[in-house]
Amino acid sequence: MSAHPLDHFYSPSQRVRYRDAMLRRYSCRAFSGVLDAPTLAALNYAAARVCLPGTRIVITDCTDALFFGVPLVGRIHGMKKCACIIASSRLENPRLLSGISGEAFILEAAAMNVGTCWVSGSYRRKQVQVELKDDEFVAAVTPLGMPLKSPGQVIRHRKPLSQICLSAPDQWPLWAYRAAEAVRIAPSAVNLQPWRLSYSQRALRLLGSRRDSLDLGIAMLHIDAAAGDGRRTWQWGEGKCIAHLLYEENT
Repeated sequence: MSAHPLDHFYSPSQRVRYRDAMLRRYSCRAFSGVLDAPTLAALNYAAARVCLPGTRIVITDCTDALFFGVPLVGRIHGMKKCACIIASSRLENPRLLSGISGEAFILEAAAMNVGTCWVSGSYRRKQVQVELKDDEFVAAVTPLGMPLKSPGQVIRHRKPLSQICLSAPDQWPLWAYRAAEAVRIAPSAVNLQPWRLSYSQRALRLLGSRRDSLDLGIAMLHIDAAAGDGRRTWQWGEGKCIAHLLYEENT
């Protein structure tokens, strides 16, 4: 298979920032006020430097009318800006790569205390104000704004590690355990957490039933950020193994 585009893409300083931001990020659906000019400039800068080749992120104006409500969740409201996560249909696994790039951007936003929310279905596509090339499509959007709630006011519902790991993660190396915990807190569509993890022979494997998935791209970014800065190589997998990270601590 082709080389994995995530391999060595993000710098050590980016990965440290993402590790910290994972703990603060949550799906924000209620916003207060508008983003000031310095924050918006910083978001645009982040959007320009987190995207894997063939993906891009465009920040644009929006209103509450862009999003519609979802039962038991409610509508997204109060923001004035959104980011469109865009990919080329010519890519191999374009949605997965969009998940990687989009989650990197969302964690950059979380590091600035900007609220976000992954939205891939419950928005009105005709109201997205962005120009696309012939081979491009919008994989997802996220509202951008200052959140009404602080991270400490939000309760996350996540599966225990025992439900997403195929063997006991407390028997894994510390780097793999930390990566598994980072995947456990990763966002996914309707919080289904459609992934499994296994470890053997210095490799952490990400498994799923649908390879070209935003959710699996998000999980992959969380693994990459949490694993640490040892010697690392990402490789595509086969069958239900989407990809695996070969890792060895620096000595």
